Amino acid sequence: MKITEIDYSISSMFIMTAIISFLGFALENIWLAARKGYMDNRNMFAPFLLGYGIAVMGFYLLLGTPQNPRTYVNKLNDKIENNVGMRIAAYFIITFVCVSLGEIILGKIIEKTCHIILWDYTSIPLHITRYTSIPTSIGFTVIITVFMDCFFERIMDVLAGIDPTVSSILGATLMTVMTADLLFNAARTRRTHSMMTSWRLDIPEWSFQHYKYGRR
Repeated sequence: MKITEIDYSISSMFIMTAIISFLGFALENIWLAARKGYMDNRNMFAPFLLGYGIAVMGFYLLLGTPQNPRTYVNKLNDKIENNVGMRIAAYFIITFVCVSLGEIILGKIIEKTCHIILWDYTSIPLHITRYTSIPTSIGFTVIITVFMDCFFERIMDVLAGIDPTVSSILGATLMTVMTADLLFNAARTRRTHSMMTSWRLDIPEWSFQHYKYGRR
């Protein structure tokens, strides 16, 4: 199997970064609604969490996809290399380790620089520090692996078909908006030691606690 090469333009990858950042924003709000019964702006003005986009695109640049792995494929013997299940398992394990370490490192950096705790998993069983846990890391890893295996290349192929001029303008605009939003709110968080809430939607009926205690 040939190690996959990067066949997509920078603008296509910028647009995909925005798509993943939006999906990360939605995912966090779904998780927040399930745990605490509300949704909010997640400390951003625009509905994008750029960290998710950068992280998943980083997985692509470093690992490729489960079907077309990049960096580790030359370390595998022929039996594993030609076995789809083994390739997916290898991708899953590497992703799990990266997600776990990434959450711990990012959480500690934010805590040290901004003096704020943005998330805390200590109430979740099998947590490792307050910033990661085995259940949440498995959940993120499953989502990333399925997305990269089933959707990533298909979406990128569609984006590659966009007119180059339109793609360049759209990609640059989205990256500028997301980067400016992230930097502005990161600086504000560091200055105020608090999150910015521009909107909040209370939906207690969506939470686990509602179904555990609210229905008799």
